[in-house]
Amino acid sequence: MTGLAGALQDSTIMRVWPKEIDSLKRLDPNIPVVDVRTELEYRTSHIFRSINCDASAPDFDRRIQQLNKQTPVIVYDMSSTVSLQAADKMKELGFVRIYELAGGIYSWARDGKTLVSGETGIDSNLILK
Repeated sequence: MTGLAGALQDSTIMRVWPKEIDSLKRLDPNIPVVDVRTELEYRTSHIFRSINCDASAPDFDRRIQQLNKQTPVIVYDMSSTVSLQAADKMKELGFVRIYELAGGIYSWARDGKTLVSGETGIDSNLILK
């Protein structure tokens, strides 16, 4: 994939721009997109069909491990600070491929990508029990 947002941190964590997220979702429409901000931030605005798993919550490790560690996962936050930390933690937990949205939700919005707000039909608590 070309146009990666920066040098690869390693073979597990890759920073990507919003247009590359579109490509990843075309290749795998079911790739999980995880917002690692707080629930309040998530409800304010988030990427359509993303799930919320607050990286600052005490149960983050337990909840994020409900996802399949062998399949790619996309993570994002507001501006890439927390999501890079979450990606590092996910790597420690055994995730094999993590895509981190460079610039976070700010870069998503700046590229004119759709954000939604409020409740979604996706119950993150059921997915990430």
